Amino acid sequence: MEFKKKKFKILSIDGGGLRGLIPLQVIKKIEELTGEPIHKSFDLIAGTSTGGLLACALTVQDFETIEMDVRKFSLSQIEDIYVKKGCEIFPPTKKILKPYKFFKNIFRPQFDVKNLDKILEEYFGDQRITSCLRHIFIASYNIHRNQPIFFTTRDASTVPDRNSKIIEICRATSAAPTYFESHKFNYDSENIICIDGGIVMNNPTIGALIEVLGNNDYKHYKIDGKNLNLSDISILSLGTGRSNKMMNSSNSKKWGTYNWIKPIIDISTSGPSKITNQQMETIFRSANLEKNYLRIDIDIDERYSEMSDSKKTTSDYLLKEAQSQFTNNHTLQYKLNSFLEDSGII
Repeated sequence: MEFKKKKFKILSIDGGGLRGLIPLQVIKKIEELTGEPIHKSFDLIAGTSTGGLLACALTVQDFETIEMDVRKFSLSQIEDIYVKKGCEIFPPTKKILKPYKFFKNIFRPQFDVKNLDKILEEYFGDQRITSCLRHIFIASYNIHRNQPIFFTTRDASTVPDRNSKIIEICRATSAAPTYFESHKFNYDSENIICIDGGIVMNNPTIGALIEVLGNNDYKHYKIDGKNLNLSDISILSLGTGRSNKMMNSSNSKKWGTYNWIKPIIDISTSGPSKITNQQMETIFRSANLEKNYLRIDIDIDERYSEMSDSKKTTSDYLLKEAQSQFTNNHTLQYKLNSFLEDSGII
Protein backbone atom coordinates (compact mmCIF):
# COMPACT_ATOMS: atom_id res chain seq x y z
CA MET A 1 0.00 0.00 0.00
CA GLU A 2 1.45 3.34 -1.07
CA PHE A 3 2.12 5.75 1.80
CA LYS A 4 0.74 9.22 1.20
CA LYS A 5 2.27 12.17 2.99
CA LYS A 6 -0.22 14.23 4.96
CA LYS A 7 -1.05 17.60 3.47
CA PHE A 8 -2.33 20.86 4.91
CA LYS A 9 -5.21 21.63 2.56
CA ILE A 10 -6.32 25.15 1.59
CA LEU A 11 -9.46 26.08 -0.34
CA SER A 12 -9.39 29.59 -1.81
CA ILE A 13 -12.41 31.36 -3.34
CA ASP A 14 -12.23 34.53 -5.45
CA GLY A 15 -14.48 37.56 -5.24
CA GLY A 16 -17.03 38.23 -7.96
CA GLY A 17 -20.45 39.16 -6.57
CA LEU A 18 -23.30 36.98 -7.76
CA ARG A 19 -20.83 35.00 -9.85
CA GLY A 20 -20.10 33.17 -6.60
CA LEU A 21 -22.52 30.65 -8.07
CA ILE A 22 -19.65 29.30 -10.15
CA PRO A 23 -17.24 28.11 -7.40
CA LEU A 24 -20.27 26.79 -5.51
CA GLN A 25 -20.80 24.25 -8.31
CA VAL A 26 -17.23 22.98 -7.88
CA ILE A 27 -17.79 22.66 -4.14
CA LYS A 28 -20.97 20.66 -4.85
CA LYS A 29 -18.94 18.24 -6.94
CA ILE A 30 -16.30 17.83 -4.25
CA GLU A 31 -18.94 17.09 -1.63
CA GLU A 32 -20.47 14.55 -4.03
CA LEU A 33 -17.10 12.85 -4.48
CA THR A 34 -16.15 12.82 -0.80
CA GLY A 35 -19.57 12.34 0.76
CA GLU A 36 -18.57 14.98 3.31
CA PRO A 37 -19.29 18.69 3.81
CA ILE A 38 -16.48 20.77 2.32
CA HIS A 39 -15.15 21.98 5.68
CA LYS A 40 -14.15 18.40 6.54
CA SER A 41 -11.94 18.19 3.45
CA PHE A 42 -9.87 21.36 4.00
CA ASP A 43 -7.89 22.80 6.91
CA LEU A 44 -8.32 26.45 5.96
CA ILE A 45 -10.85 28.19 3.70
CA ALA A 46 -9.91 31.59 2.28
CA GLY A 47 -12.18 34.04 0.55
CA THR A 48 -12.48 37.59 -0.69
CA SER A 49 -15.77 39.47 -1.11
CA THR A 50 -18.35 36.89 -2.23
CA GLY A 51 -15.65 34.28 -1.60
CA GLY A 52 -15.47 35.50 1.99
CA LEU A 53 -19.23 35.18 2.34
CA LEU A 54 -18.98 31.62 1.01
CA ALA A 55 -16.10 30.80 3.38
CA CYS A 56 -18.30 31.80 6.31
CA ALA A 57 -21.51 30.17 5.06
CA LEU A 58 -19.67 26.91 4.36
CA THR A 59 -18.14 26.72 7.82
CA VAL A 60 -20.50 28.39 10.31
CA GLN A 61 -21.57 25.96 13.00
CA ASP A 62 -25.13 24.80 13.62
CA PHE A 63 -25.66 25.30 17.35
CA GLU A 64 -29.21 23.97 17.18
CA THR A 65 -27.99 20.39 16.98
CA ILE A 66 -26.27 18.43 19.74
CA GLU A 67 -23.87 16.93 17.20
CA MET A 68 -20.43 18.45 16.85
CA ASP A 69 -18.83 19.69 13.64
CA VAL A 70 -22.17 20.21 11.83
CA ARG A 71 -22.50 23.00 9.27
CA LYS A 72 -25.53 25.26 9.65
CA PHE A 73 -26.45 25.58 5.97
CA SER A 74 -26.85 23.13 3.12
CA LEU A 75 -25.37 24.01 -0.26
CA SER A 76 -28.91 24.59 -1.54
CA GLN A 77 -29.52 27.16 1.19
CA ILE A 78 -26.26 28.89 0.33
CA GLU A 79 -27.08 28.84 -3.37
CA ASP A 80 -30.37 30.58 -2.58
CA ILE A 81 -28.37 33.67 -1.60
CA TYR A 82 -27.33 34.01 -5.23
CA VAL A 83 -30.33 32.66 -7.11
CA LYS A 84 -33.27 33.82 -4.97
CA LYS A 85 -31.91 36.68 -2.89
CA GLY A 86 -29.58 38.21 -5.46
CA CYS A 87 -32.31 40.57 -6.67
CA GLU A 88 -32.70 41.82 -3.08
CA ILE A 89 -28.99 42.54 -2.71
CA PHE A 90 -28.66 43.97 -6.22
CA PRO A 91 -32.09 45.21 -7.38
CA PRO A 92 -32.14 45.28 -11.20
CA THR A 93 -31.66 48.74 -12.68
CA LYS A 94 -33.24 50.04 -15.83
CA LYS A 95 -31.04 50.42 -18.87
CA ILE A 96 -32.04 54.07 -19.17
CA LEU A 97 -31.93 55.80 -15.80
CA LYS A 98 -33.95 58.86 -14.95
CA PRO A 99 -31.70 61.94 -14.67
CA TYR A 100 -31.94 62.15 -10.86
CA LYS A 101 -31.00 58.47 -10.45
CA PHE A 102 -28.12 58.85 -12.88
CA PHE A 103 -26.62 61.71 -10.86
CA LYS A 104 -27.41 59.97 -7.57
CA ASN A 105 -25.29 56.99 -8.69
CA ILE A 106 -22.39 59.35 -9.36
CA PHE A 107 -22.39 60.78 -5.86
CA ARG A 108 -23.79 57.84 -3.85
CA PRO A 109 -23.33 54.05 -3.86
CA GLN A 110 -25.43 52.29 -6.47
CA PHE A 111 -27.12 49.88 -4.03
CA ASP A 112 -28.66 50.24 -0.57
CA VAL A 113 -26.60 48.13 1.80
CA LYS A 114 -29.61 47.60 4.09
CA ASN A 115 -30.77 44.76 1.86
CA LEU A 116 -27.44 42.95 2.20
CA ASP A 117 -27.38 43.61 5.94
CA LYS A 118 -30.81 42.03 6.31
CA ILE A 119 -29.71 38.83 4.55
CA LEU A 120 -26.45 38.58 6.49
CA GLU A 121 -28.39 39.02 9.73
CA GLU A 122 -30.80 36.29 8.64
CA TYR A 123 -27.99 33.84 7.92
CA PHE A 124 -25.39 34.65 10.58
CA GLY A 125 -27.09 36.56 13.40
CA ASP A 126 -24.69 37.12 16.30
CA GLN A 127 -22.26 34.33 15.43
CA ARG A 128 -18.57 35.25 15.44
CA ILE A 129 -15.48 34.14 13.57
CA THR A 130 -14.75 31.45 16.12
CA SER A 131 -18.17 29.94 15.30
CA CYS A 132 -16.66 28.71 12.04
CA LEU A 133 -15.87 24.99 11.98
CA ARG A 134 -12.61 25.43 10.09
CA HIS A 135 -10.00 28.14 10.03
CA ILE A 136 -10.85 31.02 7.71
CA PHE A 137 -8.83 33.77 6.04
CA ILE A 138 -10.80 36.72 4.65
CA ALA A 139 -9.31 39.75 2.91
CA SER A 140 -10.47 43.36 3.13
CA TYR A 141 -8.91 46.84 2.96
CA ASN A 142 -8.91 49.31 5.85
CA ILE A 143 -9.05 52.76 4.26
CA HIS A 144 -8.79 54.38 7.71
CA ARG A 145 -5.23 53.04 7.98
CA ASN A 146 -4.73 52.75 4.23
CA GLN A 147 -3.62 49.13 4.45
CA PRO A 148 -4.95 45.63 3.79
CA ILE A 149 -6.51 43.76 6.68
CA PHE A 150 -7.02 40.02 7.00
CA PHE A 151 -9.60 38.46 9.29
CA THR A 152 -8.51 35.04 10.49
CA THR A 153 -9.58 32.40 12.96
CA ARG A 154 -6.00 32.46 14.25
CA ASP A 155 -6.34 36.11 15.31
CA ALA A 156 -9.91 35.68 16.54
CA SER A 157 -8.99 32.77 18.79
CA THR A 158 -5.94 34.44 20.32
CA VAL A 159 -7.08 38.10 20.57
CA PRO A 160 -10.66 38.53 21.89
CA ASP A 161 -11.11 41.99 20.32
CA ARG A 162 -10.51 40.43 16.90
CA ASN A 163 -13.26 37.84 17.27
CA SER A 164 -15.76 39.93 15.30
CA LYS A 165 -19.26 39.03 14.25
CA ILE A 166 -19.42 37.22 10.93
CA ILE A 167 -21.81 39.83 9.55
CA GLU A 168 -19.18 42.53 10.16
CA ILE A 169 -16.52 40.52 8.34
CA CYS A 170 -18.81 39.78 5.40
CA ARG A 171 -19.71 43.45 5.07
CA ALA A 172 -16.08 44.50 5.33
CA THR A 173 -14.86 42.14 2.61
CA SER A 174 -17.76 42.90 0.23
CA ALA A 175 -18.05 46.69 0.48
CA ALA A 176 -17.27 47.19 -3.20
CA PRO A 177 -16.65 50.85 -4.09
CA THR A 178 -19.46 52.38 -6.20
CA TYR A 179 -21.71 49.41 -5.34
CA PHE A 180 -21.94 49.62 -1.54
CA GLU A 181 -20.93 52.11 1.12
CA SER A 182 -17.76 51.40 3.08
CA HIS A 183 -18.19 49.53 6.35
CA LYS A 184 -17.16 50.96 9.72
CA PHE A 185 -16.96 48.82 12.84
CA ASN A 186 -14.86 48.24 15.94
CA TYR A 187 -12.02 45.76 15.52
CA ASP A 188 -9.02 45.21 17.77
CA SER A 189 -10.08 48.12 20.03
CA GLU A 190 -10.31 50.71 17.26
CA ASN A 191 -12.74 51.81 14.59
CA ILE A 192 -11.80 50.61 11.14
CA ILE A 193 -13.39 51.54 7.81
CA CYS A 194 -13.25 48.77 5.24
CA ILE A 195 -13.87 48.35 1.53
CA ASP A 196 -14.00 45.24 -0.65
CA GLY A 197 -10.90 43.08 -0.33
CA GLY A 198 -11.07 42.50 -4.08
CA ILE A 199 -9.50 45.91 -4.60
CA VAL A 200 -6.18 44.49 -3.42
CA MET A 201 -6.60 40.69 -3.26
CA ASN A 202 -9.53 39.39 -5.29
CA ASN A 203 -7.81 36.02 -5.46
CA PRO A 204 -6.74 35.32 -1.85
CA THR A 205 -4.67 32.22 -2.64
CA ILE A 206 -1.25 33.71 -2.05
CA GLY A 207 -2.50 35.52 1.04
CA ALA A 208 -3.70 32.23 2.51
CA LEU A 209 -0.37 30.56 1.70
CA ILE A 210 1.60 33.33 3.41
CA GLU A 211 -0.79 33.25 6.38
CA VAL A 212 0.02 29.59 6.94
CA LEU A 213 3.76 29.63 6.21
CA GLY A 214 4.30 32.95 7.99
CA ASN A 215 2.68 31.85 11.24
CA ASN A 216 4.21 28.42 11.74
CA ASP A 217 4.26 28.93 15.50
CA TYR A 218 0.46 28.67 15.50
CA LYS A 219 -0.52 25.19 16.70
CA HIS A 220 -3.17 24.62 14.02
CA TYR A 221 -0.82 25.40 11.12
CA LYS A 222 1.16 22.22 11.63
CA ILE A 223 1.07 18.54 10.69
CA ASP A 224 1.60 16.15 13.59
CA GLY A 225 3.08 19.04 15.55
CA LYS A 226 5.70 19.84 12.90
CA ASN A 227 6.11 23.12 11.04
CA LEU A 228 4.86 23.24 7.47
CA ASN A 229 6.98 23.46 4.35
CA LEU A 230 5.65 24.27 0.89
CA SER A 231 5.65 20.56 0.06
CA ASP A 232 3.22 19.97 2.94
CA ILE A 233 0.58 22.29 1.47
CA SER A 234 -1.97 21.68 -1.26
CA ILE A 235 -4.20 24.47 -2.57
CA LEU A 236 -7.40 24.43 -4.59
CA SER A 237 -8.16 27.89 -6.00
CA LEU A 238 -11.64 28.61 -7.35
CA GLY A 239 -12.43 31.51 -9.68
CA THR A 240 -15.75 33.21 -10.34
CA GLY A 241 -15.54 33.31 -14.12
CA ARG A 242 -13.15 34.83 -16.65
CA SER A 243 -14.78 37.41 -18.87
CA ASN A 244 -13.74 37.90 -22.47
CA LYS A 245 -14.69 41.55 -22.08
CA MET A 246 -12.54 43.86 -24.17
CA MET A 247 -12.19 47.54 -23.35
CA ASN A 248 -12.36 50.19 -26.03
CA SER A 249 -8.68 50.84 -25.39
CA SER A 250 -8.19 52.89 -28.56
CA ASN A 251 -10.27 55.67 -26.98
CA SER A 252 -8.65 55.42 -23.53
CA LYS A 253 -6.26 58.33 -24.22
CA LYS A 254 -9.31 60.60 -24.16
CA TRP A 255 -10.77 59.21 -20.94
CA GLY A 256 -11.09 61.30 -17.83
CA THR A 257 -12.04 60.49 -14.25
CA TYR A 258 -15.63 59.46 -15.03
CA ASN A 259 -14.67 57.17 -17.94
CA TRP A 260 -11.97 55.41 -15.94
CA ILE A 261 -13.97 54.65 -12.75
CA LYS A 262 -15.59 51.39 -13.87
CA PRO A 263 -12.65 50.07 -15.95
CA ILE A 264 -10.25 50.69 -13.06
CA ILE A 265 -12.44 48.66 -10.70
CA ASP A 266 -12.64 45.81 -13.23
CA ILE A 267 -8.87 45.88 -13.79
CA SER A 268 -8.10 46.04 -10.06
CA THR A 269 -10.04 42.81 -9.45
CA SER A 270 -9.47 40.69 -12.55
CA GLY A 271 -5.83 41.70 -13.15
CA PRO A 272 -4.45 40.72 -9.72
CA SER A 273 -6.43 37.45 -9.81
CA LYS A 274 -4.62 36.45 -12.98
CA ILE A 275 -1.27 37.59 -11.60
CA THR A 276 -1.81 35.60 -8.40
CA ASN A 277 -2.58 32.45 -10.36
CA GLN A 278 0.58 32.92 -12.45
CA GLN A 279 2.64 33.46 -9.31
CA MET A 280 1.20 30.38 -7.61
CA GLU A 281 1.85 28.21 -10.65
CA THR A 282 5.43 29.49 -10.77
CA ILE A 283 6.01 28.90 -7.05
CA PHE A 284 4.80 25.31 -7.13
CA ARG A 285 6.33 24.48 -10.51
CA SER A 286 9.76 25.77 -9.49
CA ALA A 287 9.61 23.48 -6.46
CA ASN A 288 8.45 20.53 -8.59
CA LEU A 289 5.17 20.53 -6.70
CA GLU A 290 2.72 21.08 -9.56
CA LYS A 291 0.37 18.45 -8.12
CA ASN A 292 -0.05 20.54 -4.98
CA TYR A 293 -1.85 23.40 -6.72
CA LEU A 294 -4.98 23.47 -8.89
CA ARG A 295 -6.87 26.45 -10.24
CA ILE A 296 -10.43 25.96 -11.54
CA ASP A 297 -12.28 28.69 -13.41
CA ILE A 298 -14.55 29.02 -16.44
CA ASP A 299 -14.96 31.49 -19.29
CA ILE A 300 -18.07 33.65 -19.32
CA ASP A 301 -19.55 35.94 -21.93
CA GLU A 302 -19.18 39.70 -21.44
CA ARG A 303 -22.98 40.09 -21.41
CA TYR A 304 -23.17 38.08 -18.17
CA SER A 305 -20.00 39.29 -16.48
CA GLU A 306 -21.41 42.11 -14.34
CA MET A 307 -21.11 40.92 -10.75
CA SER A 308 -24.33 42.69 -9.70
CA ASP A 309 -26.48 41.26 -12.51
CA SER A 310 -29.31 39.56 -10.61
CA LYS A 311 -31.50 38.65 -13.59
CA LYS A 312 -32.64 35.03 -13.74
CA THR A 313 -31.32 34.73 -17.28
CA THR A 314 -27.84 35.51 -15.94
CA SER A 315 -27.92 33.02 -13.05
CA ASP A 316 -29.29 30.40 -15.45
CA TYR A 317 -26.44 31.16 -17.84
CA LEU A 318 -23.78 30.88 -15.11
CA LEU A 319 -25.18 27.55 -13.94
CA LYS A 320 -25.34 26.26 -17.52
CA GLU A 321 -21.73 27.26 -18.24
CA ALA A 322 -20.51 25.75 -14.98
CA GLN A 323 -22.22 22.52 -15.99
CA SER A 324 -20.78 22.62 -19.50
CA GLN A 325 -17.23 23.78 -18.74
CA PHE A 326 -16.67 22.04 -15.42
CA THR A 327 -19.16 19.28 -14.59
CA ASN A 328 -19.13 17.85 -18.13
CA ASN A 329 -15.42 18.54 -18.75
CA HIS A 330 -13.71 15.16 -18.39
CA THR A 331 -10.21 16.66 -18.47
CA LEU A 332 -10.99 19.07 -15.64
CA GLN A 333 -12.79 16.36 -13.70
CA TYR A 334 -9.68 14.17 -13.98
CA LYS A 335 -7.49 17.03 -12.72
CA LEU A 336 -9.81 17.60 -9.77
CA ASN A 337 -9.91 13.90 -8.91
CA SER A 338 -6.12 13.69 -9.12
CA PHE A 339 -5.75 16.74 -6.88
CA LEU A 340 -8.15 15.34 -4.29
CA GLU A 341 -6.36 11.99 -4.32
CA ASP A 342 -2.87 13.50 -4.11
CA SER A 343 -4.03 15.74 -1.25
CA GLY A 344 -5.46 12.78 0.66
CA ILE A 345 -9.02 14.13 0.47
CA ILE A 346 -10.35 11.03 -1.26
